[in-house]
Amino acid sequence: MATRAQAGVETSRKETFLLVARALADGRARIPAGRFAELAVRLAATDDAWLTGLIGWMSGHDVLRRLRLAAVAELAHARLTAGVPGRSLVAESLRRADEPGALLTYWLRRYGRAVPKPVKRGVADAVVRLYDEPALATYDSPAAALRFADVLALTHPAPRDAVQAAVFRHAADRRHGNAGRVPEALPLLRARRSLYRVSPGRRAALLQGREGAEILERAAMTWQTVQRWLLGDMTGAAWTAVLPTMPYQDMLTHLPDFDRTGVADEAAARAAARLTEPAAVVRSEVTPLETMAATRAVPGSRWSPALREATRLSLANVPALGGRTLVLVDRTAPASPRADDMAVFGAALALRASSADLVEFGAGTAGVPARGGEALPEVVRRFRPLGGSTGPAAATRRHLDGHDRIVILTHPGGAPEAADTLTAPGHEHVVTDASAGWLRAIPYVETARTAAWPF
Repeated sequence: MATRAQAGVETSRKETFLLVARALADGRARIPAGRFAELAVRLAATDDAWLTGLIGWMSGHDVLRRLRLAAVAELAHARLTAGVPGRSLVAESLRRADEPGALLTYWLRRYGRAVPKPVKRGVADAVVRLYDEPALATYDSPAAALRFADVLALTHPAPRDAVQAAVFRHAADRRHGNAGRVPEALPLLRARRSLYRVSPGRRAALLQGREGAEILERAAMTWQTVQRWLLGDMTGAAWTAVLPTMPYQDMLTHLPDFDRTGVADEAAARAAARLTEPAAVVRSEVTPLETMAATRAVPGSRWSPALREATRLSLANVPALGGRTLVLVDRTAPASPRADDMAVFGAALALRASSADLVEFGAGTAGVPARGGEALPEVVRRFRPLGGSTGPAAATRRHLDGHDRIVILTHPGGAPEAADTLTAPGHEHVVTDASAGWLRAIPYVETARTAAWPF
């Protein structure tokens, strides 16, 4: 009987982790409903330690935030039902200032308005740690199901000092339409209020010169906030002012905008230096898919040297798969909308794997040489033009030979044939969305099958 129960728990673990792994790539899988909620309830009652470990691991992946908070809520509920304190679990699991409201939103929808005191106190503890002036400016959105003031009203935290007391009062004022009265103790929000009082026609002129970045920094204005403040009309001076604080991936996306609006070479050189900083590449988790897309968007430009180096560095963010890997890349005409991304995805996997065979199929099948240490753009250029009708079944029959895994990159219409092809032992992946998310997800999908948990 114990063995059967243990097998049931292990099955629940594997299914839960598989859902989480897929959520790294699939935005639809990040909604904590249905099967995930059922499994979280089951594991909360039967395997507290494993679910606690999973929650900690998920905290390292921002895209898993909603699933993580759902797991926290279910684990806290199970502990309270069992008479085990849940306050510290809730307090320690909330990492960002929008999470207290998100957790309470989930709880209220799942269990009703009677929030237990340990949950309220745990949220209150987190609020005292997380709610400050920059957090109020960044995360207190009218679009949120629960505003900061709603969380404060539900949990009644005691502010840690006079400044936080001012933050709490102003959060309530904002919620009730009195945002214009900003306390002296909140200089950031006062600076932002001053900027919004400038007439729209005069705002762009404020950002001319070196002081533009300082003006925005005092008001903690992100580039998205500046874009809204300028009513969507980002000038070269505006881009120059926000460049020092732009996230890495956003810089990559907006290189054409920098050129279109005339960002000066001096500012562009500073941005290029950031793009080639190894630590920045690692922190950003950027992959060759993003750097190569940026290269295609600004071909033969002043950004080209930096993008070549960024592509080289970004390979470190691609998983290094062990064993022997067969990577099949669809080059038929229906694959054309994502052909560039599929070629980059396949080449990156092959270059990072301990042993890989990279193969294209379409006009027949052929190996694409990819040796460790080569530049990824060189490998991508070896793919032949699109065309032909050879499918994944023929490519698999010809090239699968004792590999530990097979990864087939194809278009959605080719997925059924690819799935039917996969009957050999080993790990099997059919990818129709050649995205950075799926690059990261592949080793974790395999973890779900082998139960070699990363925590």
